[in-house]
Amino acid sequence: MIKIKSQLKIKNNKLTNLIDSLSYTLVVMGPAYGTQSAYCAYQFAQVLLSQTPHTIKNIFFYADGVYNGNSYTDPANDEFDLISAWQELAKTYPLTLTVCVAAAQRRGVIKNNLADYFHLTGLGELSESIATTDRTIQF
Repeated sequence: MIKIKSQLKIKNNKLTNLIDSLSYTLVVMGPAYGTQSAYCAYQFAQVLLSQTPHTIKNIFFYADGVYNGNSYTDPANDEFDLISAWQELAKTYPLTLTVCVAAAQRRGVIKNNLADYFHLTGLGELSESIATTDRTIQF
């Protein structure tokens, strides 16, 4: 059970509940295509940022999740372009899209084909992010 610190406040003779803002680290382990995990992570991030006071400090792509940062991915015209969606989300909100360099190298995702707004980094970045945020969610 998750407990969220809240405050009760009276405004215009109505009792309202104000939820404190939480910071999140998201760990995406699924590829851009073939499973739903990366798309679910994107949807979660989009709703969290656009409809709540919460923030995301880091979205870390690990294991097959590094394929989300591959600029050479070319979906069909009738498919959702998840890589472009991640880029647009990072452009709209102050997000850090970090890709595990070791996992990326093993899968052929290197600096030359890394999509805009994605950055290669090590597991230390993930560790620091987890230690300094309120919640970590893995997709």
